Amino acid sequence: MKISSKKITFIALCVAINSVSAWIAVVLKLPVYIDSIGTIMAGFSFGPAFGIVTGIISAFANSMGDPIAIYFMPTQVIVGFTAGYFKFLKRDEIISKFYLTPAMSIPVAISSALIATYLFGTVTTAGSSYIVQALRAIMDISDFIIVFVVQIITDYVDKLISVLLVSKIYNMNAFQNILNR
Repeated sequence: MKISSKKITFIALCVAINSVSAWIAVVLKLPVYIDSIGTIMAGFSFGPAFGIVTGIISAFANSMGDPIAIYFMPTQVIVGFTAGYFKFLKRDEIISKFYLTPAMSIPVAISSALIATYLFGTVTTAGSSYIVQALRAIMDISDFIIVFVVQIITDYVDKLISVLLVSKIYNMNAFQNILNR
């Protein structure tokens, strides 16, 4: 893992992207999180180690505006690792993203559901928490199951949107020229 000033600057940019997008999602109470676009970009560009580092720094940065973000650091680590490790996510094929994204979204959903249920009693700052609370009010099943089902759906949509966006940017000639300088 060779560290250069270009990579450090790129990680800082990716952390800023994560922070701004996470803030937008929390303020607008979106049912998706869009807080890992930069983590995915770092993983795609420089591999799993840089994706993980970006995710960890992002969790700390995001916790300044949303104090519970730090507890979801494991999800950022999973995203950073999978974005860098699973090269097939980078391909510029839209259709394949629909069935390849679960390689990232399922482990993230499991991690998020465990954290949201057992650390926060199902109530978080995410917009998906409203869905969870509505389902808890009308369904008599375990909290973890409700949170997990909501997380599977919302994390899949969130990661699909993020992977589609990032792979489109990543596969642009102009972006590749910047990376290869």
